[in-house]
Parts: sequence; structure tokens; C-alpha cells
Amino acid sequence: MNKLWHIARNDLRLIFKEKDIWINLVVIPLVLSYVIGIASGSMGGAQTTPTLVIDVFDADQSALSADFLNQVRATYTDVVLCPMDQTEADACRLEGAELTPELAQTRLEDKVTLAQLEIPAGFASQIAAGETVSVIYRSNETAAAPSYILQAVQSVTQKLGGALTAARVGTDIALALDAEQFADDPTFGADVRARAAEVWATNPITINRIDSTAYVDSQPSAAQQGFGQSVPGMASMYVMFAIFPAVTAILLERKQWTLQRLTTMPVSRAQILGGKLLARFIVGMIQYVIVFAFGAVLGVQYGNDLLALVLIMISFVLCITALTLALTTLIKNIQQANGITLFLTLTLAPLGGAWWSLEIVPAFMKTLGHISPVAWAMDGYTSLLFFGGNLSTVLPSIGVLLGLAAVFFTFGVFRFKFD
Repeated sequence: MNKLWHIARNDLRLIFKEKDIWINLVVIPLVLSYVIGIASGSMGGAQTTPTLVIDVFDADQSALSADFLNQVRATYTDVVLCPMDQTEADACRLEGAELTPELAQTRLEDKVTLAQLEIPAGFASQIAAGETVSVIYRSNETAAAPSYILQAVQSVTQKLGGALTAARVGTDIALALDAEQFADDPTFGADVRARAAEVWATNPITINRIDSTAYVDSQPSAAQQGFGQSVPGMASMYVMFAIFPAVTAILLERKQWTLQRLTTMPVSRAQILGGKLLARFIVGMIQYVIVFAFGAVLGVQYGNDLLALVLIMISFVLCITALTLALTTLIKNIQQANGITLFLTLTLAPLGGAWWSLEIVPAFMKTLGHISPVAWAMDGYTSLLFFGGNLSTVLPSIGVLLGLAAVFFTFGVFRFKFD
């Protein structure tokens, strides 16, 4: 282990000996993070909040089902119920298509929508008869926001259930007291339920919620709106700029027989390769720390799960380090290395949502973008920064990044040659 660290430390010394390293590591990424953050609307203009699109199938089409949906809409102002809330600006993102169960399922899987509600036929009549009704709620478990939607639906359901319970209890009491004038009145239960709903609407019991962080507000602050996208995006792109040069460095050392001479020393080939990759991993993590610290100065809130944030960073840096190793086995000369690594960085970054959010691109581009490791990292950061996510919500992103890292490492280790 000491030998591995000595090799990594020597490589770090050579990396930071270059005069322009601090321009690429600090100046350019911080300037771009700031400029793109402003361009994203963080320092001016009206703030926008995340729109939560829900596909709705109301098979009952009753006044009660409409009231149920109105209450869901009222609990979170940025909920868009489709297709009833469709606008000329295509708020439902249907792109002119008719909403069908098949299309709704596809939209849910592609994260065009975050949830789906199905109100069964007979919803109102079953409630009037005092029967239990099941409203089907579907969500994409890998999305970050459905917890808010589910809370809204559950809140409305509790209110409606409370009113129904009051109607049942009132009717039972009337029967127990032989109040025939009430028991025989078909409107009695409905009146009790309506009155209970009115009382419930006044919130007779309130909860004063105190959060440990100032972030949980559903409407992001000015800094959060723009810099929350630009900081993790530019940090991820410049992690690639920091690590990919290892391809050129290794090819150069092989050409100059530096690698071959190292193999004659009392150190294993695994330690040599591991030390060089460890050095680039450390540089990648330093890059993340620099840009994210700058984001904190600008007012970006990184959520309430620091462990999840750090694990995303580590997973992404590991993935890019492993990809770098794989590239060294495929690229033959330094000219190719410079061109291919630059091309990959400037392709994977925007494709994965480092320059702009994938929420604004068409569904097929969002799917295509996830061939880039950057997209999985940005999914995790978006969950933590904008939707109050935690470790459980970002585990899919971490899992994919670690899986890619394992594949790239395995490929690279088996193909790597020192001469």
C-alpha cells in the first residue's frame, strides 16, 4: 500500500508542478459555473418551480372525482394534471398525442411524467354508499419528486376519508337514537359529509414543521435555480478534463520507457497502475471540492444528505477513472489521445445534462443522454438539490456509475500492457 501511495504522490507532484494546472482546475471551471448559472436565470428574471406532471384517468367523471382532483391540484401549486390541464404551450408535454394508458406508461418510464392516477368508475356512488374505494397511484420509483405527489394524494384522501367517516358515524348515531326523520332522509349522510369536509378544510389541527435546513421549500431560491444546475454540471465536466489527460501521460511514459523501467523496480505492476489511477482519482475529487465549495459561497444548498452527495462524487470519479484506463488500451498514440479525450468530454458533458437540464429536452434525447455517465451523476445531484432526495433516491444513479466503473476497470486491466 505504501508503494502504491508513493507512486500516486509522485504523479500528483508532477501534475501540480505544471503552471497551467490551476487555470484548468480553478479559474475556468469557476468562471463557467458562474456565467452559466447567470444564463440559467439564477441572478435575474422570474423564478420558476419544478413542474410535476401527472397523467390522470378519471373513469368516474363525477363531481366528487373532479373535487378530488381539484384538491390534489390545490395541495401543490406546480402540479399539472393531464390531459385536463393541457395548454397551448403543451404543459402536459403530449406533443399533440392523445393520452392513452399505453402512452401514459411510456411517459412514466421515460420520466416525462412523475406519477399517474386512476380513479375507478363508480367512485362517487361507492363513497355515497359508504364503501371502500381504491384510487390507483403509479410512480417511477427512480424519480425524485413523486414523494411530494404521493403526499398530496394521501392528504386529499385523508380529508375525504375523514369526511366519509363523519357521515357514517352521524348516520349510525341517528339510527341508534331512532331519529327516523334523519335516518330516512337520503340527504342526511351527504349533508354530514359535506359539513365534515368544510370543517376539515379549516385545518382544525395544524403542524408547525421545522426543518434542519433552509432548503426544503418547494420553490428554489435565486442561487439554487441557476447555480444548482451549473455547479454540479461544470464540476462533472471538469472532472473529465482533469482525469482524461492520464491517457496521454500513460502513453507518453510507455513511449519513453518510463513504465517499463518501473517494472524492474521492487514494485508490482498492479501497484504501478493503481498508483497512477489513484493520483487521477484524487485530482478528480479535488476538482469536485473546488467547484462545489464555490457553489456553497454562491448560496447553493446541497440538500440534507451529505453522505449521498459524497457517494455520487466518488462513484462518478471512479467511473471516469476506469474509463480512462479502458481508453489507454484502445488509443495508440498521443495525437489520438488528445483528440479523442477532448471529443469525449465535449460530447458526454452536454449529452448528459452538464450544460443544461435534461428536463428541457425531448424524451428521446433524455433517454439517449443516459449513455453518458454524466447523466446519472446529474440525476443524483438534481434529486438532492431540487427534490429533497436522500441516499435511497440516488442509489440507482450510484449503482449505475459503479457498475460502469466495474466494467471499464475489468476491460482495462485485462487489456493493459506496459510495453
